[in-house]
Amino acid sequence: MNAHDLEAWKHWHRLREEGLAAPFGWLTLTSYQWLPATPGPLEQVPGTFAAASGTATYAPDPAAPVLGYDDGAPVTEPVTLTLGEDESRYLLRVPAAAEAPELVVELGVRGGRYMIRTRAERTELQASFRGVPTFAFDPAWVLPARFEPYAVPRTVTIDSFRPDTQLSAELAGDVVFGDGPLAGTRLAAEQGPDGKLTVLFRDATNGDTTPAWRFVNAPAPAEDGSLLVDFNRTLVFPFAFSAFAVCPAPPAGNEVTAAVTAGERAPRS
Repeated sequence: MNAHDLEAWKHWHRLREEGLAAPFGWLTLTSYQWLPATPGPLEQVPGTFAAASGTATYAPDPAAPVLGYDDGAPVTEPVTLTLGEDESRYLLRVPAAAEAPELVVELGVRGGRYMIRTRAERTELQASFRGVPTFAFDPAWVLPARFEPYAVPRTVTIDSFRPDTQLSAELAGDVVFGDGPLAGTRLAAEQGPDGKLTVLFRDATNGDTTPAWRFVNAPAPAEDGSLLVDFNRTLVFPFAFSAFAVCPAPPAGNEVTAAVTAGERAPRS
C-alpha cells in the first residue's frame, strides 16, 4: 500500500466529515415542504408561501419578521422568485428566538414542484455526529476504466429518495471497467463542465453495510478515454443522515452484482 495514497484518502475524508458537520450543513435539516398553490403557512417559517405559473411567492408576517438571506435586512414586502428544475437558492433567515436556533430557508424546484427546506444553525444530530464509517482503504479498489461517451447525451427520468419526487439526469456516457473486481461492468455517468464524472450505483452491500445506493466521483478521462476510478472515495448521499433530503437514485442499469467493499458505509444509528 502506498503511504501517500492512504494519507491523501484520510485527509479527503476528514474534510468530508468537517463539511457535513458545518453550521447549516446536511446534518442540520429540519423540514422539507412543498409550496401550496394558494398562499398558506408552512412549518417553522412565519408568513405565507405559494407557487403558481412557475413562480414562487413569499409574503412576510409583520408580527414575526424574517431577514433576507443575502443582505440580512428585514423582509417587509412580498418576494417572488422563478427557478428552474434542480435549482436552489437560500432565500430567508429566521432569527433565533428563546431556545430555537437561527434557521435558513432554502427555496428550490424538485420534480417540477417548488419546495422549501429549512436548516438550523445547530441540531442534535449535528452535535452527536462522530463521523461516517468507512471500509478500510484498499488500493485494489482503484480501478482502471474507459469512458465511452454517447454521441448525444441522454436525458432520463430517475427516482429519488422521496417516493413523491422523480428527477432527471443527463447521462454523458458509460464507464467500462477493465481488470479488477468489476471487470466488464458498464455504468452510466454524468459529466460536469470540467469533464469530471459522477457515477451513481447500487451494489451487493446495499441494505447491509451501506445505504440503498451510493455514488463516486471520478476525474476527467484522458483523451483516449482512460481513467482511474477510486472507489475508496465512494460517498453516501444525504438521505443516509436525514429524511429531509431528496437525492437522485441511480439510473436503470447502474447495478453492480459484486459487493463494493470500499468507501463510506451506512452511518451509525
